[in-house]
Amino acid sequence: MAYQTLYRKYRPKTFELVYGQDVIVKTLKNVIKNDKLSHAYLFTGPRGTGKTSSAKLFAKAINCLNNKDGDACNECENCKSFNNNSNPDIIEIDAASNNGVDEIREIKNKVSLVPSMSKYKVYIIDEVHMLSIGAFNALLKTLEEPPEYIIFILATTEPQKIPATIISRCQRFDFKSISHDKMKQCLENIISKENITIDDGAIEEIINNSKGGMRDAIGLLDQASAFCNNNITANDIEELSGNISIKQIRTFLLNIMQKEYNVIFDSISNYSSNGKDFALICEKIINYIREGILYKKKINTDKILDEDKNIFDKLSDTDLYDLIDYLSDTLVKVKNSYQKELTFEVQMIQMIDKIFNKESNVSRETSINEIKTENINVPRETSINEMKVENTNVPRETSINEMKVENTNVPRETLKIENKTDSVIEELKNVRINNILKNATKQNITFIKDLWPNINEYLINEKYKMVAGMLVNATPVAASKKGIIITLPLESSISRIEKEYDNSKELLNEIYNENYKVVYISEQYWKKVRPKFVEKAKNGELQIIDESEVLDKLKKINDKNLVEEFNELIEMEEN
Repeated sequence: MAYQTLYRKYRPKTFELVYGQDVIVKTLKNVIKNDKLSHAYLFTGPRGTGKTSSAKLFAKAINCLNNKDGDACNECENCKSFNNNSNPDIIEIDAASNNGVDEIREIKNKVSLVPSMSKYKVYIIDEVHMLSIGAFNALLKTLEEPPEYIIFILATTEPQKIPATIISRCQRFDFKSISHDKMKQCLENIISKENITIDDGAIEEIINNSKGGMRDAIGLLDQASAFCNNNITANDIEELSGNISIKQIRTFLLNIMQKEYNVIFDSISNYSSNGKDFALICEKIINYIREGILYKKKINTDKILDEDKNIFDKLSDTDLYDLIDYLSDTLVKVKNSYQKELTFEVQMIQMIDKIFNKESNVSRETSINEIKTENINVPRETSINEMKVENTNVPRETSINEMKVENTNVPRETLKIENKTDSVIEELKNVRINNILKNATKQNITFIKDLWPNINEYLINEKYKMVAGMLVNATPVAASKKGIIITLPLESSISRIEKEYDNSKELLNEIYNENYKVVYISEQYWKKVRPKFVEKAKNGELQIIDESEVLDKLKKINDKNLVEEFNELIEMEEN
Protein backbone atom coordinates (compact mmCIF):
# COMPACT_ATOMS: atom_id res chain seq x y z
CA MET A 1 0.00 0.00 0.00
CA ALA A 2 1.27 3.48 -0.90
CA TYR A 3 2.57 5.66 1.91
CA GLN A 4 0.02 8.04 3.35
CA THR A 5 1.18 11.34 4.82
CA LEU A 6 0.73 11.65 8.57
CA TYR A 7 -1.74 14.53 8.51
CA ARG A 8 -4.04 12.48 6.23
CA LYS A 9 -3.48 9.30 8.18
CA TYR A 10 -4.36 10.96 11.47
CA ARG A 11 -7.22 13.12 10.24
CA PRO A 12 -9.91 12.83 12.97
CA LYS A 13 -12.44 10.01 12.47
CA THR A 14 -14.65 11.23 15.34
CA PHE A 15 -15.33 14.54 17.08
CA GLU A 16 -13.38 13.35 20.13
CA LEU A 17 -10.16 13.47 18.08
CA VAL A 18 -10.62 17.12 17.06
CA TYR A 19 -8.02 18.91 19.19
CA GLY A 20 -8.39 22.42 20.57
CA GLN A 21 -11.97 23.17 19.45
CA ASP A 22 -13.96 21.91 22.44
CA VAL A 23 -16.66 24.59 22.33
CA ILE A 24 -17.36 24.10 18.61
CA VAL A 25 -17.36 20.29 18.94
CA LYS A 26 -19.80 20.43 21.86
CA THR A 27 -22.12 22.80 19.96
CA LEU A 28 -22.15 20.66 16.80
CA LYS A 29 -22.84 17.47 18.75
CA ASN A 30 -25.73 19.14 20.59
CA VAL A 31 -27.13 20.36 17.28
CA ILE A 32 -27.20 16.75 16.04
CA LYS A 33 -28.58 15.29 19.29
CA ASN A 34 -31.37 17.86 19.53
CA ASP A 35 -32.09 17.85 15.78
CA LYS A 36 -31.61 21.61 15.44
CA LEU A 37 -29.87 21.61 12.09
CA SER A 38 -29.48 24.83 10.15
CA HIS A 39 -29.39 24.95 6.35
CA ALA A 40 -25.98 26.70 6.19
CA TYR A 41 -22.83 26.92 8.31
CA LEU A 42 -19.69 29.03 8.02
CA PHE A 43 -16.45 27.65 9.51
CA THR A 44 -13.71 30.29 9.79
CA GLY A 45 -10.24 30.38 11.33
CA PRO A 46 -6.50 30.00 10.65
CA ARG A 47 -5.22 27.21 8.42
CA GLY A 48 -4.80 23.76 9.89
CA THR A 49 -7.18 24.24 12.83
CA GLY A 50 -9.75 21.58 11.89
CA LYS A 51 -12.32 23.43 9.76
CA THR A 52 -12.51 20.95 6.88
CA SER A 53 -12.13 17.94 9.19
CA SER A 54 -14.99 19.18 11.39
CA ALA A 55 -17.14 19.85 8.32
CA LYS A 56 -16.61 16.27 7.14
CA LEU A 57 -17.31 14.82 10.59
CA PHE A 58 -20.46 16.91 10.86
CA ALA A 59 -21.65 15.77 7.43
CA LYS A 60 -20.97 12.14 8.37
CA ALA A 61 -22.63 12.42 11.81
CA ILE A 62 -25.91 13.97 10.55
CA ASN A 63 -26.24 11.10 8.04
CA CYS A 64 -25.14 8.35 10.43
CA LEU A 65 -27.86 5.74 10.98
CA ASN A 66 -26.79 5.04 14.57
CA ASN A 67 -25.09 8.20 15.81
CA LYS A 68 -23.97 8.03 19.42
CA ASP A 69 -24.24 11.17 21.52
CA GLY A 70 -24.08 13.34 18.40
CA ASP A 71 -21.07 11.51 16.91
CA ALA A 72 -20.85 9.08 14.00
CA CYS A 73 -20.71 5.35 14.74
CA ASN A 74 -18.30 4.55 11.86
CA GLU A 75 -20.03 1.16 11.51
CA CYS A 76 -23.24 1.78 9.56
CA GLU A 77 -23.50 1.72 5.77
CA ASN A 78 -23.49 5.52 5.47
CA CYS A 79 -20.40 5.92 7.67
CA LYS A 80 -18.50 3.22 5.82
CA SER A 81 -19.29 4.77 2.44
CA PHE A 82 -18.15 8.15 3.75
CA ASN A 83 -14.88 6.71 5.11
CA ASN A 84 -14.27 5.11 1.72
CA ASN A 85 -14.98 8.42 -0.08
CA SER A 86 -17.85 6.77 -1.94
CA ASN A 87 -20.87 8.53 -0.44
CA PRO A 88 -22.55 10.43 -3.32
CA ASP A 89 -24.51 12.70 -0.96
CA ILE A 90 -21.51 14.45 0.56
CA ILE A 91 -19.96 16.71 -2.06
CA GLU A 92 -16.67 18.55 -1.48
CA ILE A 93 -15.91 21.55 -3.67
CA ASP A 94 -12.64 23.48 -3.79
CA ALA A 95 -13.65 27.09 -4.43
CA ALA A 96 -10.08 28.01 -5.33
CA SER A 97 -10.37 26.10 -8.61
CA ASN A 98 -14.17 26.16 -9.00
CA ASN A 99 -14.85 29.81 -8.36
CA GLY A 100 -16.93 30.83 -11.35
CA VAL A 101 -20.62 31.47 -11.90
CA ASP A 102 -21.01 28.33 -14.03
CA GLU A 103 -19.84 26.03 -11.22
CA ILE A 104 -22.29 27.57 -8.74
CA ARG A 105 -25.12 27.37 -11.28
CA GLU A 106 -24.37 23.67 -11.62
CA ILE A 107 -24.84 23.32 -7.85
CA LYS A 108 -28.16 25.20 -8.10
CA ASN A 109 -29.33 22.77 -10.77
CA LYS A 110 -28.42 19.72 -8.69
CA VAL A 111 -29.88 20.79 -5.32
CA SER A 112 -33.33 19.80 -6.58
CA LEU A 113 -32.18 16.17 -6.72
CA VAL A 114 -32.94 14.24 -3.53
CA PRO A 115 -30.14 12.35 -1.71
CA SER A 116 -29.28 8.91 -3.09
CA MET A 117 -28.70 7.01 0.16
CA SER A 118 -28.54 9.53 3.00
CA LYS A 119 -31.00 11.76 4.82
CA TYR A 120 -29.17 14.95 3.86
CA LYS A 121 -27.16 16.05 0.87
CA VAL A 122 -24.23 18.11 2.19
CA TYR A 123 -22.15 20.56 0.13
CA ILE A 124 -18.76 21.38 1.71
CA ILE A 125 -17.28 24.41 -0.08
CA ASP A 126 -13.66 24.91 1.01
CA GLU A 127 -11.80 28.22 0.58
CA VAL A 128 -15.15 29.82 -0.16
CA HIS A 129 -13.63 33.33 -0.11
CA MET A 130 -12.10 32.54 -3.52
CA LEU A 131 -15.50 32.65 -5.22
CA SER A 132 -16.06 35.56 -7.59
CA ILE A 133 -18.64 38.24 -6.88
CA GLY A 134 -20.84 36.76 -9.58
CA ALA A 135 -20.54 33.30 -8.03
CA PHE A 136 -21.51 34.64 -4.60
CA ASN A 137 -24.55 36.32 -6.12
CA ALA A 138 -25.50 33.09 -7.85
CA LEU A 139 -25.19 31.19 -4.58
CA LEU A 140 -27.14 33.74 -2.54
CA LYS A 141 -30.72 32.67 -3.31
CA THR A 142 -29.95 28.97 -3.05
CA LEU A 143 -28.19 29.51 0.27
CA GLU A 144 -31.16 31.44 1.63
CA GLU A 145 -33.93 28.99 0.74
CA PRO A 146 -32.51 25.54 -0.05
CA PRO A 147 -34.60 22.35 -0.01
CA GLU A 148 -34.99 20.82 3.47
CA TYR A 149 -32.61 17.98 2.63
CA ILE A 150 -29.73 20.32 1.58
CA ILE A 151 -27.06 21.60 3.99
CA PHE A 152 -24.21 23.92 3.04
CA ILE A 153 -20.93 24.08 5.01
CA LEU A 154 -18.64 26.93 3.92
CA ALA A 155 -15.02 26.93 5.13
CA THR A 156 -12.54 29.81 4.85
CA THR A 157 -9.41 31.35 6.33
CA GLU A 158 -10.44 34.86 5.24
CA PRO A 159 -14.02 35.64 6.28
CA GLN A 160 -13.52 39.37 5.65
CA LYS A 161 -13.59 38.64 1.89
CA ILE A 162 -17.02 37.06 2.06
CA PRO A 163 -20.01 39.35 1.37
CA ALA A 164 -22.07 40.22 4.43
CA THR A 165 -25.18 38.92 2.67
CA ILE A 166 -23.64 35.43 2.61
CA ILE A 167 -22.42 35.54 6.23
CA SER A 168 -25.83 36.67 7.50
CA ARG A 169 -27.43 33.52 6.07
CA CYS A 170 -25.04 31.15 7.88
CA GLN A 171 -24.38 30.01 11.42
CA ARG A 172 -20.80 31.07 12.00
CA PHE A 173 -18.21 29.07 13.96
CA ASP A 174 -14.82 30.69 14.58
CA PHE A 175 -12.03 28.13 14.94
CA LYS A 176 -9.08 29.25 17.03
CA SER A 177 -5.37 28.45 16.81
CA ILE A 178 -4.47 25.20 18.56
CA SER A 179 -2.97 25.78 22.00
CA HIS A 180 0.55 24.67 22.89
CA ASP A 181 -0.64 21.91 25.24
CA LYS A 182 -3.23 20.48 22.84
CA MET A 183 -0.74 20.45 19.99
CA LYS A 184 1.88 18.74 22.15
CA GLN A 185 -0.70 16.14 23.20
CA CYS A 186 -1.59 15.38 19.57
CA LEU A 187 2.06 15.19 18.45
CA GLU A 188 3.04 12.90 21.31
CA ASN A 189 0.15 10.60 20.39
CA ILE A 190 1.35 10.37 16.77
CA ILE A 191 5.01 10.00 17.82
CA SER A 192 4.07 7.07 20.07
CA LYS A 193 2.08 5.28 17.36
CA GLU A 194 4.73 5.83 14.67
CA ASN A 195 7.66 4.81 16.95
CA ILE A 196 9.51 8.07 16.29
CA THR A 197 12.45 9.05 18.52
CA ILE A 198 12.41 12.78 19.19
CA ASP A 199 13.74 15.08 21.94
CA ASP A 200 11.63 17.62 23.81
CA GLY A 201 13.44 20.54 22.18
CA ALA A 202 12.46 19.27 18.73
CA ILE A 203 8.78 19.04 19.73
CA GLU A 204 8.94 22.62 21.00
CA GLU A 205 10.52 23.78 17.74
CA ILE A 206 7.77 22.04 15.73
CA ILE A 207 5.07 23.72 17.82
CA ASN A 208 6.74 27.14 17.56
CA ASN A 209 7.07 26.88 13.78
CA SER A 210 3.50 25.70 13.19
CA LYS A 211 1.96 28.91 14.61
CA GLY A 212 -1.13 27.19 15.96
CA GLY A 213 -1.82 25.07 12.86
CA MET A 214 -2.09 21.35 13.61
CA ARG A 215 -1.71 20.34 9.96
CA ASP A 216 1.53 22.35 9.68
CA ALA A 217 2.86 20.72 12.87
CA ILE A 218 2.07 17.17 11.72
CA GLY A 219 3.45 17.94 8.25
CA LEU A 220 6.75 19.20 9.71
CA LEU A 221 6.95 16.11 11.95
CA ASP A 222 6.44 13.91 8.89
CA GLN A 223 9.14 15.76 6.96
CA ALA A 224 11.58 15.57 9.88
CA SER A 225 10.91 11.86 10.32
CA ALA A 226 11.91 11.23 6.69
CA PHE A 227 14.93 13.54 6.95
CA CYS A 228 16.30 12.03 10.18
CA ASN A 229 15.13 8.44 9.78
CA ASN A 230 12.84 8.65 12.84
CA ASN A 231 15.52 10.11 15.14
CA ILE A 232 14.75 13.82 15.38
CA THR A 233 16.61 16.60 17.22
CA ALA A 234 15.92 20.32 17.63
CA ASN A 235 18.76 21.15 15.20
CA ASP A 236 17.06 19.02 12.54
CA ILE A 237 13.83 21.00 12.88
CA GLU A 238 15.75 24.29 12.64
CA GLU A 239 17.46 23.05 9.50
CA LEU A 240 14.19 22.01 7.88
CA SER A 241 12.18 25.09 8.88
CA GLY A 242 14.75 27.62 7.71
CA ASN A 243 15.15 29.04 11.22
CA ILE A 244 18.22 29.54 13.40
CA SER A 245 19.10 28.02 16.77
CA ILE A 246 18.86 29.74 20.14
CA LYS A 247 22.64 29.67 20.32
CA GLN A 248 22.86 31.56 17.01
CA ILE A 249 20.32 34.09 18.26
CA ARG A 250 22.41 34.74 21.39
CA THR A 251 25.52 35.27 19.30
CA PHE A 252 23.74 37.49 16.77
CA LEU A 253 22.20 39.66 19.46
CA LEU A 254 25.55 40.05 21.24
CA ASN A 255 27.13 41.12 17.94
CA ILE A 256 24.40 43.75 17.56
CA MET A 257 24.91 45.02 21.11
CA GLN A 258 28.67 45.24 20.55
CA LYS A 259 28.20 46.89 17.11
CA GLU A 260 30.34 44.31 15.32
CA TYR A 261 29.24 45.25 11.81
CA ASN A 262 31.57 42.92 9.88
CA VAL A 263 30.48 39.90 11.91
CA ILE A 264 26.80 40.86 11.52
CA PHE A 265 27.11 41.15 7.72
CA ASP A 266 28.93 37.78 7.56
CA SER A 267 26.20 36.15 9.67
CA ILE A 268 23.41 37.56 7.48
CA SER A 269 25.26 36.40 4.36
CA ASN A 270 25.58 32.89 5.82
CA TYR A 271 21.87 32.82 6.70
CA SER A 272 21.03 33.75 3.12
CA SER A 273 23.40 31.19 1.54
CA ASN A 274 21.97 28.46 3.81
CA GLY A 275 18.43 29.28 2.73
CA LYS A 276 17.27 30.72 6.04
CA ASP A 277 13.99 32.61 6.13
CA PHE A 278 14.62 36.16 7.40
CA ALA A 279 10.97 36.54 8.45
CA LEU A 280 11.29 33.46 10.67
CA ILE A 281 14.58 34.79 12.05
CA CYS A 282 12.83 38.05 13.00
CA GLU A 283 10.02 36.16 14.70
CA LYS A 284 12.44 34.00 16.67
CA ILE A 285 14.51 37.00 17.84
CA ILE A 286 11.27 38.78 18.85
CA ASN A 287 10.22 35.74 20.92
CA TYR A 288 13.68 35.68 22.48
CA ILE A 289 13.46 39.39 23.43
CA ARG A 290 10.00 38.70 24.86
CA GLU A 291 11.59 36.17 27.21
CA GLY A 292 13.96 38.94 28.27
CA ILE A 293 11.06 41.28 29.08
CA LEU A 294 9.40 38.53 31.16
CA TYR A 295 12.71 37.95 32.95
CA LYS A 296 12.99 41.66 33.75
CA LYS A 297 9.44 41.56 35.15
CA LYS A 298 10.39 38.46 37.19
CA ILE A 299 7.99 36.19 35.29
CA ASN A 300 9.00 32.59 34.48
CA THR A 301 12.55 33.31 35.62
CA ASP A 302 13.16 29.63 36.35
CA LYS A 303 13.02 28.85 32.62
CA ILE A 304 15.72 31.40 31.72
CA LEU A 305 19.25 29.98 31.27
CA ASP A 306 22.26 31.71 32.80
CA GLU A 307 23.73 32.65 29.41
CA ASP A 308 20.44 34.35 28.52
CA LYS A 309 20.33 36.17 31.86
CA ASN A 310 23.79 37.59 31.16
CA ILE A 311 22.51 39.09 27.90
CA PHE A 312 19.26 40.45 29.33
CA ASP A 313 21.08 42.05 32.30
CA LYS A 314 23.10 44.14 29.84
CA LEU A 315 19.92 45.53 28.29
CA SER A 316 17.63 48.10 29.88
CA ASP A 317 13.84 47.82 29.75
CA THR A 318 13.80 50.60 27.15
CA ASP A 319 16.34 48.73 25.01
CA LEU A 320 14.17 45.60 25.05
CA TYR A 321 11.03 47.51 24.08
CA ASP A 322 12.90 49.36 21.30
CA LEU A 323 14.27 46.06 19.99
CA ILE A 324 10.75 44.62 19.83
CA ASP A 325 9.53 47.70 17.91
CA TYR A 326 12.38 47.66 15.38
CA LEU A 327 12.23 43.89 14.86
CA SER A 328 8.45 44.02 14.37
CA ASP A 329 8.94 46.74 11.76
CA THR A 330 11.71 44.65 10.17
CA LEU A 331 9.39 41.63 10.02
CA VAL A 332 6.76 43.57 8.05
CA LYS A 333 9.32 45.05 5.66
CA VAL A 334 11.09 41.72 5.07
CA LYS A 335 7.80 39.97 4.26
CA ASN A 336 6.93 42.64 1.70
CA SER A 337 10.40 42.96 0.18
CA TYR A 338 11.82 41.33 -2.95
CA GLN A 339 15.36 41.82 -1.60
CA LYS A 340 14.92 40.29 1.84
CA GLU A 341 18.62 40.02 2.69
CA LEU A 342 19.29 43.67 1.84
CA THR A 343 16.21 44.83 3.74
CA PHE A 344 17.23 42.82 6.80
CA GLU A 345 20.80 44.23 6.67
CA VAL A 346 19.61 47.83 6.44
CA GLN A 347 17.12 47.36 9.26
CA MET A 348 19.77 45.84 11.55
CA ILE A 349 22.18 48.73 10.92
CA GLN A 350 19.44 51.30 11.57
CA MET A 351 18.49 49.45 14.75
CA ILE A 352 22.08 49.54 16.01
CA ASP A 353 22.41 53.24 15.21
CA LYS A 354 19.17 54.09 16.97
CA ILE A 355 19.44 51.91 20.08
CA PHE A 356 23.12 51.27 20.72
CA ASN A 357 24.89 54.29 19.16
CA LYS A 358 23.65 56.58 21.90
CA GLU A 359 26.84 58.64 21.92
CA SER A 360 26.39 59.61 18.29
CA ASN A 361 22.77 60.52 18.93
CA VAL A 362 23.82 62.71 21.84
CA SER A 363 26.47 64.42 19.75
CA ARG A 364 23.90 65.06 17.01
CA GLU A 365 21.56 66.69 19.51
CA THR A 366 24.46 68.75 20.79
CA SER A 367 25.31 69.97 17.30
CA ILE A 368 21.69 70.96 16.73
CA ASN A 369 21.72 72.92 19.97
CA GLU A 370 24.95 74.62 18.91
CA ILE A 371 23.30 75.66 15.65
CA LYS A 372 20.35 77.06 17.59
CA THR A 373 22.73 78.91 19.89
CA GLU A 374 24.58 80.43 16.92
CA ASN A 375 21.31 81.70 15.51
CA ILE A 376 20.42 83.24 18.83
CA ASN A 377 23.69 85.15 18.91
CA VAL A 378 22.92 86.99 15.67
CA PRO A 379 21.66 90.49 16.50
CA ARG A 380 18.04 90.64 15.37
CA GLU A 381 17.97 94.35 14.55
CA THR A 382 21.11 94.14 12.47
CA SER A 383 19.81 91.25 10.35
CA ILE A 384 16.49 93.05 9.76
CA ASN A 385 18.28 96.23 8.72
CA GLU A 386 20.49 94.24 6.35
CA MET A 387 17.39 92.72 4.78
CA LYS A 388 15.86 96.18 4.41
CA VAL A 389 19.01 97.48 2.73
CA GLU A 390 19.01 94.54 0.30
CA ASN A 391 15.35 94.97 -0.51
CA THR A 392 15.74 98.69 -1.25
CA ASN A 393 18.15 97.88 -4.07
CA VAL A 394 15.56 95.80 -5.92
CA PRO A 395 12.73 97.48 -7.88
CA ARG A 396 9.48 96.52 -6.21
CA GLU A 397 7.50 95.66 -9.36
CA THR A 398 10.33 93.60 -10.78
CA SER A 399 10.82 91.57 -7.61
CA ILE A 400 7.10 90.75 -7.41
CA ASN A 401 7.05 89.54 -11.04
CA GLU A 402 10.14 87.44 -10.46
CA MET A 403 8.51 85.89 -7.44
CA LYS A 404 5.44 85.00 -9.49
CA VAL A 405 7.59 83.33 -12.16
CA GLU A 406 9.48 81.32 -9.57
CA ASN A 407 6.29 80.18 -7.82
CA THR A 408 4.85 78.70 -11.01
CA ASN A 409 7.68 76.17 -11.05
CA VAL A 410 7.21 75.05 -7.44
CA PRO A 411 4.85 72.14 -6.51
CA ARG A 412 1.64 73.23 -4.81
CA GLU A 413 2.47 71.39 -1.58
CA THR A 414 5.56 73.54 -1.07
CA LEU A 415 3.99 76.89 -1.89
CA LYS A 416 3.42 79.44 0.85
CA ILE A 417 -0.32 79.85 0.30
CA GLU A 418 -2.31 82.59 1.97
CA ASN A 419 -3.28 81.74 5.52
CA LYS A 420 -6.95 81.87 4.56
CA THR A 421 -6.51 79.37 1.72
CA ASP A 422 -4.35 77.14 3.81
CA SER A 423 -6.91 77.00 6.61
CA VAL A 424 -9.71 76.12 4.17
CA ILE A 425 -7.64 73.29 2.69
CA GLU A 426 -7.04 71.90 6.16
CA GLU A 427 -10.75 72.25 6.94
CA LEU A 428 -11.65 70.35 3.76
CA LYS A 429 -9.25 67.54 4.55
CA ASN A 430 -10.62 67.28 8.07
CA VAL A 431 -14.19 67.08 6.75
CA ARG A 432 -13.31 64.27 4.41
CA ILE A 433 -11.28 62.41 7.03
CA ASN A 434 -14.21 62.81 9.42
CA ASN A 435 -16.66 61.34 6.90
CA ILE A 436 -14.52 58.25 6.37
CA LEU A 437 -13.81 57.75 10.08
CA LYS A 438 -17.52 58.05 10.84
CA ASN A 439 -18.16 54.80 8.95
CA ALA A 440 -14.74 53.20 9.51
CA THR A 441 -14.56 49.69 11.01
CA LYS A 442 -11.79 47.35 12.11
CA GLN A 443 -13.02 44.77 9.62
CA ASN A 444 -12.64 47.22 6.73
CA ILE A 445 -9.08 48.29 7.59
CA THR A 446 -8.06 44.67 8.28
CA PHE A 447 -9.28 43.74 4.81
CA ILE A 448 -7.32 46.64 3.27
CA LYS A 449 -4.11 45.81 5.17
CA ASP A 450 -4.31 42.08 4.39
CA LEU A 451 -4.19 42.71 0.66
CA TRP A 452 -1.87 45.74 0.77
CA PRO A 453 1.33 43.64 0.17
CA ASN A 454 -0.14 42.73 -3.26
CA ILE A 455 1.05 46.17 -4.38
CA ASN A 456 4.54 44.62 -4.69
CA GLU A 457 3.30 42.53 -7.63
CA TYR A 458 2.71 45.73 -9.62
CA LEU A 459 6.27 47.02 -9.27
CA ILE A 460 7.09 45.32 -12.57
CA ASN A 461 3.83 46.33 -14.25
CA GLU A 462 4.51 48.85 -16.99
CA LYS A 463 1.36 50.89 -16.31
CA TYR A 464 1.35 50.89 -12.50
CA LYS A 465 5.02 50.54 -11.53
CA MET A 466 5.45 54.25 -10.71
CA VAL A 467 2.35 54.38 -8.51
CA ALA A 468 3.17 51.04 -6.91
CA GLY A 469 6.65 52.33 -6.06
CA MET A 470 5.09 55.26 -4.17
CA LEU A 471 2.42 53.16 -2.45
CA VAL A 472 4.90 50.56 -1.21
CA ASN A 473 6.01 53.07 1.43
CA ALA A 474 2.44 54.19 2.19
CA THR A 475 0.26 52.90 5.04
CA PRO A 476 -3.55 52.56 5.11
CA VAL A 477 -4.66 53.81 8.54
CA ALA A 478 -8.49 53.81 8.36
CA ALA A 479 -11.17 52.53 6.03
CA SER A 480 -14.91 52.49 5.55
CA LYS A 481 -16.81 50.50 2.94
CA LYS A 482 -16.17 53.20 0.35
CA GLY A 483 -13.19 55.22 1.57
CA ILE A 484 -9.58 54.80 2.69
CA ILE A 485 -7.22 57.16 4.51
CA ILE A 486 -3.65 56.53 3.39
CA THR A 487 -0.55 58.10 4.92
CA LEU A 488 2.82 58.69 3.26
CA PRO A 489 6.11 59.35 5.09
CA LEU A 490 6.79 62.80 3.62
CA GLU A 491 4.66 65.81 2.80
CA SER A 492 6.36 66.06 -0.59
CA SER A 493 5.13 62.55 -1.41
CA ILE A 494 1.53 63.79 -1.35
CA SER A 495 1.95 66.02 -4.40
CA ARG A 496 3.65 63.21 -6.35
CA ILE A 497 0.93 60.62 -5.65
CA GLU A 498 -1.83 63.14 -6.38
CA LYS A 499 -0.37 63.73 -9.85
CA GLU A 500 -0.92 60.02 -10.47
CA TYR A 501 -4.27 59.95 -8.67
CA ASP A 502 -6.23 58.26 -11.46
CA ASN A 503 -3.64 55.51 -11.83
CA SER A 504 -3.54 54.99 -8.07
CA LYS A 505 -7.34 54.57 -7.95
CA GLU A 506 -7.18 52.09 -10.83
CA LEU A 507 -4.43 50.12 -9.09
CA LEU A 508 -6.38 49.91 -5.82
CA ASN A 509 -9.45 48.89 -7.81
CA GLU A 510 -7.42 46.06 -9.37
CA ILE A 511 -6.35 44.81 -5.93
CA TYR A 512 -9.60 45.24 -4.00
CA ASN A 513 -12.18 45.02 -6.79
CA GLU A 514 -13.76 48.14 -5.33
CA ASN A 515 -13.71 51.78 -6.48
CA TYR A 516 -12.56 53.33 -3.20
CA LYS A 517 -12.43 57.04 -2.50
CA VAL A 518 -8.94 57.77 -1.21
CA VAL A 519 -7.55 60.52 1.01
CA TYR A 520 -3.76 60.93 0.90
CA ILE A 521 -2.16 62.71 3.86
CA SER A 522 1.28 62.75 5.44
CA GLU A 523 2.14 60.68 8.51
CA GLN A 524 2.89 63.89 10.37
CA TYR A 525 -0.54 65.31 9.52
CA TRP A 526 -2.27 62.09 10.59
CA LYS A 527 -0.48 62.12 13.95
CA LYS A 528 -1.70 65.69 14.39
CA VAL A 529 -5.39 65.14 13.59
CA ARG A 530 -5.98 61.54 14.71
CA PRO A 531 -6.24 62.27 18.47
CA LYS A 532 -8.93 64.89 17.78
CA PHE A 533 -11.09 62.44 15.85
CA VAL A 534 -10.56 59.65 18.39
CA GLU A 535 -11.77 61.97 21.15
CA LYS A 536 -14.81 63.00 19.09
CA ALA A 537 -15.63 59.35 18.35
CA LYS A 538 -15.53 58.50 22.06
CA ASN A 539 -17.91 61.35 22.78
CA GLY A 540 -20.24 60.40 19.92
CA GLU A 541 -19.56 63.70 18.16
CA LEU A 542 -18.61 62.33 14.74
CA GLN A 543 -21.31 63.09 12.17
CA ILE A 544 -21.36 63.07 8.38
CA ILE A 545 -20.53 66.61 7.27
CA ASP A 546 -21.61 68.26 4.04
CA GLU A 547 -18.49 69.59 2.33
CA SER A 548 -20.24 71.94 -0.06
CA GLU A 549 -19.86 74.92 2.27
CA VAL A 550 -16.11 74.37 2.51
CA LEU A 551 -15.80 74.12 -1.27
CA ASP A 552 -17.74 77.38 -1.59
CA LYS A 553 -15.11 79.02 0.61
CA LEU A 554 -12.41 77.85 -1.77
CA LYS A 555 -14.35 79.19 -4.76
CA LYS A 556 -14.60 82.60 -3.12
CA ILE A 557 -10.80 82.65 -2.85
CA ASN A 558 -10.83 82.40 -6.67
CA ASP A 559 -8.35 79.55 -6.79
CA LYS A 560 -10.14 77.48 -9.47
CA ASN A 561 -7.28 75.03 -9.94
CA LEU A 562 -7.28 74.24 -6.24
CA VAL A 563 -11.06 73.67 -6.17
CA GLU A 564 -10.93 71.40 -9.21
CA GLU A 565 -8.00 69.48 -7.76
CA PHE A 566 -9.80 68.73 -4.51
CA ASN A 567 -13.03 67.86 -6.30
CA GLU A 568 -11.07 65.31 -8.32
CA LEU A 569 -8.73 63.93 -5.73
CA ILE A 570 -10.80 63.46 -2.61
CA GLU A 571 -14.52 62.87 -2.83
CA MET A 572 -16.79 63.01 0.19
CA GLU A 573 -17.78 59.72 1.84
CA GLU A 574 -21.49 59.12 1.32
CA ASN A 575 -23.98 58.02 3.92
